[in-house]
Amino acid sequence: MEKIIGLNPVMEVLENKEKDIEKIEIFQGLKEEKVKLIKMKASKRNIRVQYIKKKVDNSQGVIAYVSAYDYYRELGEFIEKVASKKKDIILVLDGVQDPRNFGAIIRSAEIFGVSGIIIPERNSVKINETVVKTSTGAIEYVDIVKVVNISQTLEKFKKLGYWVYGAEGSGTVNYNEEKYPEKTILILGSEGFGIRKKVKENCDILVKIPMHGKINSLNVSVAGGILLSEIAKFIY
Repeated sequence: MEKIIGLNPVMEVLENKEKDIEKIEIFQGLKEEKVKLIKMKASKRNIRVQYIKKKVDNSQGVIAYVSAYDYYRELGEFIEKVASKKKDIILVLDGVQDPRNFGAIIRSAEIFGVSGIIIPERNSVKINETVVKTSTGAIEYVDIVKVVNISQTLEKFKKLGYWVYGAEGSGTVNYNEEKYPEKTILILGSEGFGIRKKVKENCDILVKIPMHGKINSLNVSVAGGILLSEIAKFIY
């Protein structure tokens, strides 16, 4: 059993008919307008709503209990889905570890039209309760693809016409001086070590975000939002 916590995540999970929701718990003192919508959507799907006297920390007073559900999409299935697209953005996370960063990145990805996020099977954050909540429901609309080898995966997408951009402090091009092609892959590295050497070798161009302060790095989720906002200008 999986818990989906928070008003927006529960609203979005109710929209996903593939998910088997066992019940929804609502703090009895909650007055939010969205609670009425949640109750209405739950009623339409014959989902039991239970009122509770104690609000669970960080839940905003709403919790949905969902039967085990696999958020991950198979690589072959994802390739088939995007192969015919003329315009697309794909995000690759090379070793992001923090679930809050992952959730925030998923949220930005959905807003800026990313069709899918590719992560390595090993040495990467897994989808958990924190990721789902931090994404505020965006995870219901962005495919998450786990792969064994990122470099080999990038080669597959290059054959489909994608150009690969890596985000690196040592990049040769400022991110806002590049004209991004209609099929773009953006790679973000891990919080502590950036993009691995082998993965970096598969990048067509390394871009950087100019910094004018005294520190020389940005949180990966913040950097991702900045870069995706710029890329989306050229594609959508």
